Amino acid sequence: MADRPRLIDVVPVQALAGSGKPFDRLVQLLRSGDHVAAGIDAPFSLPARHLPPGGHRGLLSTVATLPDAPDRPFPSGASLVALAAAVAPIETAKPLRTTERHWSSRGVNTRSTLWNGPRGGAPFTAACLTLLTRVGRPCWPWAIGSGMLVESFPAAQLRAWCLSHTGYAGRDQRAARRIILDGLTHRIGISHAQTGLLLDHPDALDAVLAAFGAIAASTNGPPAVAPPDGLISVMDGLMAV
Repeated sequence: MADRPRLIDVVPVQALAGSGKPFDRLVQLLRSGDHVAAGIDAPFSLPARHLPPGGHRGLLSTVATLPDAPDRPFPSGASLVALAAAVAPIETAKPLRTTERHWSSRGVNTRSTLWNGPRGGAPFTAACLTLLTRVGRPCWPWAIGSGMLVESFPAAQLRAWCLSHTGYAGRDQRAARRIILDGLTHRIGISHAQTGLLLDHPDALDAVLAAFGAIAASTNGPPAVAPPDGLISVMDGLMAV
């Protein structure tokens, strides 16, 4: 128990220090590299058949040329879908990456990076790829190094630990979050005040869960084999795709 990590603080993006919009302040924070690894709960890539020449590096370079949407500091989901369709025809409504298919087969609900409809993952992915591009830090598993960025997925992390990975994000699902936190007590040190915060704010709980993906990647290094469209990092003794 003595060597388990300890939660220091949970800060919403809107409260980050710095100038500019919250997204810009997050870029500034991650660009500084004042961290071993940062877990980010968002997709780092597109399905392999839709990657432009150059693979993931080429994808980031291409996304960097897309204009920001009128209402946000990153491209629209529609522009990302158009980029992917220009590389290869989109043959299904909700194509998944290798890592997403793996977790879907284990009962984890995954969003397609190329679905731009209701609850679509395309806007989410466009924001994340823009973040990766502007931060300019190594992206695991394609590159490793100090200040690297790691794709995490709280639902997958909970599934890997055999904890409930659905039905805990609602305002009325505090009891479900309590069960999850009880399951984390031997994995991370959390103060009484922090426990109350995580019970009240599911996004804060997800942020803590995402950090475990970063710990796993920084501890274990790159996987022996990784699909070209990336990996979700989880802490379960294995680097599962």
